Amino acid sequence: MSVFKSVLELYCCSPSFLSEHPAIYTDSGVMSYRELEYRANAVRELLFRHGVCQGDIVSVCLPKSADAVAVMLGVMKAGAVYHPLNFDAPSERNHRIMADVQPKIIVHTDSTCCYTRDYPVITLSVDLPNEHSNRDALIHPRDVAYVVSTSGSTGHPNSVLIRHESIENYITWKLAYYQFHAGSMKLQFAPLSFDSAISDIFSMLCCGGALYLVSADKRANCDYIMELIGRYPITSFAIVPSLYKRLLCFSDDVVHSLDTITLAGEEVTAEILAEHQRQFPDVRVVNEYGPCECTIGVAASDVTHHAGSEAPPIGRAIANTEVFIRDAEPDEAERYIGEICIAGISVGNGYLGRESETRLKFLHHPDTDEPYYCTGDLGYVNAAGELVFAGRKERTVKVAGNRVNLIEVETAMNQVQGILQSAVIFHEERLKALCVADRTVASIRLALSEHIPDYMIPSVIQLSDILPISQNGKKDYHQITDIFSQQVKQMDIADLRVENVVMQHWKAVLNIPSCRLTDNFFDIGGNSLLFIDLIMDITKAFDISIDLSQLLEKLTLQEQISYIENLIKDKSKEINE
Repeated sequence: MSVFKSVLELYCCSPSFLSEHPAIYTDSGVMSYRELEYRANAVRELLFRHGVCQGDIVSVCLPKSADAVAVMLGVMKAGAVYHPLNFDAPSERNHRIMADVQPKIIVHTDSTCCYTRDYPVITLSVDLPNEHSNRDALIHPRDVAYVVSTSGSTGHPNSVLIRHESIENYITWKLAYYQFHAGSMKLQFAPLSFDSAISDIFSMLCCGGALYLVSADKRANCDYIMELIGRYPITSFAIVPSLYKRLLCFSDDVVHSLDTITLAGEEVTAEILAEHQRQFPDVRVVNEYGPCECTIGVAASDVTHHAGSEAPPIGRAIANTEVFIRDAEPDEAERYIGEICIAGISVGNGYLGRESETRLKFLHHPDTDEPYYCTGDLGYVNAAGELVFAGRKERTVKVAGNRVNLIEVETAMNQVQGILQSAVIFHEERLKALCVADRTVASIRLALSEHIPDYMIPSVIQLSDILPISQNGKKDYHQITDIFSQQVKQMDIADLRVENVVMQHWKAVLNIPSCRLTDNFFDIGGNSLLFIDLIMDITKAFDISIDLSQLLEKLTLQEQISYIENLIKDKSKEINE
């Protein structure tokens, strides 16, 4: 076991601790390790002055920034429990989360924000304490370090409790497995409300390396990402496979310093790895697996040289952790598939305020009484002794790296006035909803945006007179899937007029039967990742180069058609000249 009691002790032993070595880069500047530690201590002192005690939960609702990282450190230094909230999420969802968490205080950008009616709110300002002690709270390894909230099977978010010994164990393993060092620099993608952000941050701070924080509005901007990789000595990043697939389409020869890519949050396909091997054969790829209930990651596999069409493995368990298959049964390929379960130091303390769900998912071994977590994921062990992911047991899916429980989406839809019934499925890598309602699809989208994050709003919402019902009187999800499957049509681009081609690509990307010239891409089911898909398709169709920032200013179909027609004309002039 480790000699360190917490990840904070590991951080304080970093070779760059208290130095002028850059710790955090953002588009607006650089913060050194010395300044980061000073800001973190000031936050700790501010919390003490507001009555925060050891074990209190502090909710942090800040945009991604160097100061937000300092707040995370300051909360832990105070012996409090760090609870990151999604700054861009609807306030109602954050209110539901905090109703379970019951924070002692909230750190926010605005002292008059909507949360002040229920909780004390403090802001970071130039008035942070200038005088403060250098004494952090005494932390015990089994104290809770942080709480993260995730989609729950009851239709409400669950908040997971993770101990200091668990995160310290994970980061210690990560430093050894990836061989991070003071010269490492990580491009940080994940929102701060995700546990993977905690992994990104501490894996660099504890080795003395540096982070470049990618803001939420630029996370899917592939041109911007490739520019950063070319401009800075980026050595690694962790990314969801669906976004990496898009990034591969924008890649070039600027990855001179990149040595490792971690794929996590979604199933990794052989197709993505084959394309990676074609473009970046010298860059290592690691497939990392783990639910947030068990401290970020519990298994990993180096899949750099994975070959063939079989699913890449998720590997073997990290240090002081056991990953095993429960209730395995043979399938048609004679693979013994069962539920993936996790035991050991990585297992969290359960769901805060959700005893029934905790008892359902966090079990105890009948012989040892040691706790283990049932993931709801299916898996098997391959011939090489590595674990392979084989799907989900229940109605939980991954959308752009975010875990989404379809029941929670249905619950949100059913709470919208005017919706009588709804059914949500995951079809062709998108959320799709069939609902009985007396209101328009556009108004449903607008109402949902006030309750759930954008990634949880179905890309396709279809109105129906009734929902298909099975013989036992329940929603027939197989029939509902068939309804959407029958609507999928092959793109017909026999008529090569720009208007028709662009319109066909809109319909294909958004999976909609029709669209109007005045439609706004984001108002009819689009999101940032689908927008990238659209650009890739149009770029290939017309063999042109599209400026993402310019196209983002032209969001209606008519505006995009005019923009593309002008690009084609300009290209023709260049050829003729």
